[in-house]
Amino acid sequence: MFLRRVIIIVISITVLAAGFQMLRSFGIINLIKNVNSQINLSEPKEPDIPDGVNFEKYLIVSDKDETNSLKTELQLKTVLEYMKKDYFIVNVDEDVPDISNYDCIFFTFERLDFLKNIERYMDYVYSGGSIVLLTRPIADKTFENISDLLGIKKYQPRVYDTDGIEVLSDIMIGTKNFKTCSEIIRNSSLKVEVDDGSIIHLKSYDGNPMLWTRDYGRGRFIVFNGTILNVKLKRGIIVGILTLGKENLLYPIMNIKMVHIDDFPAPIPEGKDEKIFEEFSRDIPAFYREVWWSDMIKLATKYNLKYTGFVIETYNSITEPPFKKGDSKNLRNLLLYGREILGLGGELGLHGYNHQSLAPEGFIKQDLGYQPWSRQDNMILSIQELIKFIHSIFGHYELRAYVPPSNILSPEGREAVVKANPDLKVIASVYLSNTEGDEYSQEFEVAEDGVVEFPRLSAGYEKDAIKMWQIYNGVNLYGLFAHFIHPDDVIDYKRNNGKSWTVLEREFDSILGEISSKYGWLRSFTISPAAQELIKYLECKPRVEYSGDVINVYTENYREDIYCILRTNEEINDAENCEYEKISENAYLLSLKSEKCSLTMK
Repeated sequence: MFLRRVIIIVISITVLAAGFQMLRSFGIINLIKNVNSQINLSEPKEPDIPDGVNFEKYLIVSDKDETNSLKTELQLKTVLEYMKKDYFIVNVDEDVPDISNYDCIFFTFERLDFLKNIERYMDYVYSGGSIVLLTRPIADKTFENISDLLGIKKYQPRVYDTDGIEVLSDIMIGTKNFKTCSEIIRNSSLKVEVDDGSIIHLKSYDGNPMLWTRDYGRGRFIVFNGTILNVKLKRGIIVGILTLGKENLLYPIMNIKMVHIDDFPAPIPEGKDEKIFEEFSRDIPAFYREVWWSDMIKLATKYNLKYTGFVIETYNSITEPPFKKGDSKNLRNLLLYGREILGLGGELGLHGYNHQSLAPEGFIKQDLGYQPWSRQDNMILSIQELIKFIHSIFGHYELRAYVPPSNILSPEGREAVVKANPDLKVIASVYLSNTEGDEYSQEFEVAEDGVVEFPRLSAGYEKDAIKMWQIYNGVNLYGLFAHFIHPDDVIDYKRNNGKSWTVLEREFDSILGEISSKYGWLRSFTISPAAQELIKYLECKPRVEYSGDVINVYTENYREDIYCILRTNEEINDAENCEYEKISENAYLLSLKSEKCSLTMK
C-alpha cells in the first residue's frame, strides 16, 4: 500500500511538473515581444538644394567589343549605383566634349591604342583630375609612351597569371596586412617594377604590384594591374580604388550585421554520432541541446547577435499532397528552440515544409537527390502547412522572411511562396551564383511584387581567407555582415572538412571576434527589420558637395538615421545635423540626422 501511494505521488508530481513547464513555456511565448510587428517606414523628406551646386559625377570609358571591359563596366556601374554616384558611359572610340567636369575617369578596357586623343586625358590628370585604369592594360604603343607617367619603371610585355593578394594599406577598411595565396583571386597581369614616386596598395602573392597610385602634376593615376574586377566578389576593391581618386569620399551604407541559422528549428536526428559521443559523451539530441545551442547562445551574448532561425517541419521527401504534420518531437523542438530564439531578440522565418527546393523537374543541376515538384499548387500547399505548423505554437506570429532550401528557388517556386504567405516581406538567399547556375543569387533590391531581395554574403563555421575576403568586400561597399550557418554541418564531416565542433566553434568565434574588433560599429538586426533598413538605404540618395573644407550633404528620400561612410585623410572639425565616429585611420561612420547636413574638415 505504501509503495502504491509513493508511485501515485511521483506520477502526480511528474504530471504537474510537465503541465507547469508547458504553461511556463506558453507563458514565456506570450511575454516575448513579436519582433515582426513592424512600424511602417516614415514618409521620406526632400532637401532644399540651392541652385548652382555641383555634385560628383564620374566618366566610364569602355570598349563595347571587349568582353572583359563590358563585365568590368557592369561591376563599376553597380558599385556607383549602390554608392549613389552619377556617371556617364562612352565607348573608347567616342569623343567626349569636356572631360574636365568629371571627378574621376575610369578606363575599363585593356588596349590604350583604341583611345581617342590620349593627350587630352593626360592634360586632365596634370590639371588635377584622376584617371583609373580598372583593368590590366596591354603593352601597346600608347602604353609604351605613357608607362613612365603611370609610374612604371620596367615591365615585361607579356602578361602572366598571378594568384593571391596582399593588402599593404587600409585601402579597404580593416584589410591592411591581409594576405592569401588562393587561386580564387587569380589575375592576368603585367610583370612590372614601379618607380619610387608610386605608392603600392595591393600586390599579388608573388610580390608583383597589383594596385598603385602615381601623382602627375596636380592629379593622379590609379593603376589596377589585374583582371578580377569583373565579378561581384571584388566590388569592395572598386570602392577602395574610388577613395584613392578623391581627397574625401562619402557614400551611404546599411550598417547591419546579422547571422541566420538555416534548418533551425528543425527535426534533430536521433541516435549517436561516433565523433560527437567520443568528444562530448552525448547522443545527437543532447549534444545539440546542451552543447551546440548553449555555445550559440554564448556567442550571441558575447558579440551582440540576434539570430534569425529558418524553420523546417520535416525531412521527408514528399512533393505531392497530402503534406503530413511533423510529429510531436518536431513540435517540441519548435517550442523549445523557437521560444529561446525569440527570447534572445531573434526572429523565426520560413525555410520549407521539408528540404525539397521549390523547383520543377530539370531545374536543379546539382546532384542533391531532391524530388521535383509537379505543380505550383503543391508548393503552395506545402508552405501553408509549414505556416500552420509554426502557428500551432506561435499563433499570431507574422512570418515575414523566407530562405529557399539549398538556396535554390525556381520562378514558379518564388511565386508559390508569395502566394502562400501574405505576410512575406523578404527573401534571403545568396549573393554569389554557383557554377551550375541553379542557385537563387540576388542583388539588393525591392522586386516588382514588393518583396525585398536580401542576399547573404558569407556562410559556415570555418574561418578561411576567402571567406574573410567576402566579408571585407561586403562591409566596405554595403556596410553589411550577413552570414548563415547550418546546425547539421557539425555532423556532416564532408561539409566541415572533418573538424570537430570544438574546432568549428573556435573558428566561428574567431570570425565573429574579427568582425567585432574591426567593424564593431555594425548594428545587430534580424532579417525583417534589416529589410526595412535596406529599403531606406536603397531609396535614399545623399548628394554630396565638396566645397573647400566644407562637405554639404543633401539627402533625397531622407528618413531618420541614414548611415554613411566618409573616407578621408583629414579630421572632422565640426558637424551640423550629423553624428560621427572614427572607425579607422582614414574613415568615419556618419549618422545623418537631417536631409541637409554639413561637415567642416581640418
